[in-house]
Amino acid sequence: MFRLIAICLLFVNIAFAQKVLHVSTIPSKADIYVQEMRPDHTDDPDYTSPAFIPLSDEQVTEGEILVSLFHPEFTDTTIRVKLSDRDTSYLIVSQQPALDEDLLSEQRSELSKRQRKKFGKGLMFTSVLPFAVSAVAGIVTQYEISKAEDCKKTLKNSAIAETKHYRQTERDFKDYRDKAKTSRSVMHTGLIAGASLLTLGFILTF
Repeated sequence: MFRLIAICLLFVNIAFAQKVLHVSTIPSKADIYVQEMRPDHTDDPDYTSPAFIPLSDEQVTEGEILVSLFHPEFTDTTIRVKLSDRDTSYLIVSQQPALDEDLLSEQRSELSKRQRKKFGKGLMFTSVLPFAVSAVAGIVTQYEISKAEDCKKTLKNSAIAETKHYRQTERDFKDYRDKAKTSRSVMHTGLIAGASLLTLGFILTF
C-alpha cells in the first residue's frame, strides 16, 4: 500500500515538475531578457547569468524560448532556444567583445540611463516618508485645533475672568494654538518635500 502511494507521488512530482532553462555566459553577469527581440537595456533585466529561468506552459508546449543577452563591452546576443524534453534545458553562450565604438558609447548611455531610472524610483519610494510625516502632522494639527476650540469655548462661558482655572485655560489655549501652528508647518513641509521627491523621481524614470 505504501509502495503504491510512493509510486503515485513520484508520478505526480514528475507531471508537475517545474521545467527550467539554465543560462550560463562567458563572461558571467550578463543581463538576461526573456521573450524580447529588442529589449530596452535601460530597464532592469529579468535575470542575470548564471540563472535558472522557469518555463511557462506555453513555452514548454512550443518547445522554445527567446533569450536576449546584454553585457557591457560585448555584442548583444538574441537566441531562440530549442528546449529539451528534460526538466532542465541548458544554454551556454560565449559572448563576443564589442569593437564598435558607437556600440560601446550606446551601451554606456543605456547603463547611465538605467542608473538614473533606478535612482528616480528610489526617490519616488523615499517620498513615502515625508508624506507619512505630513499625514501624522495633519492628524496632530486637527487634535490641537480641537483642544484649542474647547478652551476657547470654556473661556467664553466663564463668568469670572480672574480665577485660577480661567488663567490656566487661557494658557492651555495659547499652548494648543502654538502647537497647532507648528504641526501645520510640519504638515506643509512634508507635503512639499514628498511632492518634490515624487515629481523628481517620476521625471528621472523617463
